Amino acid sequence: MASKKSKKNDKGSGKAGKAEDKAVKKAAEKAAKLAKKAKEAAKAEAEKARKKAKKEAKKVREATEKAARKAKEHAKDAAADAPSDDWSVVALRARAREVGLTGYSKLTKAELLAALRG
Repeated sequence: MASKKSKKNDKGSGKAGKAEDKAVKKAAEKAAKLAKKAKEAAKAEAEKARKKAKKEAKKVREATEKAARKAKEHAKDAAADAPSDDWSVVALRARAREVGLTGYSKLTKAELLAALRG
């Protein structure tokens, strides 16, 4: 059996144990709140990063579409400027003069076409 002194020590340690349990519980609650805040902050950061990536992807897509439109327009303009078989020799010689060809006055229609397409 326990002596009277040990019973007093047990009672004293019981109060200390309860206080300790409260402190542990309070610390655990605080840690849980901090963990919840950290989780929410991480979620917010992830959402922010997702929105930024989506915005950047939109910019890239728009730039790609713009470049494709310009390339298409350029190809269309180049095709319109390209000499064809239905051009006259006079028109072919004028075009040769515009682009800086020399000796074009002696060339045949086929030779002019080949030089201008070249």
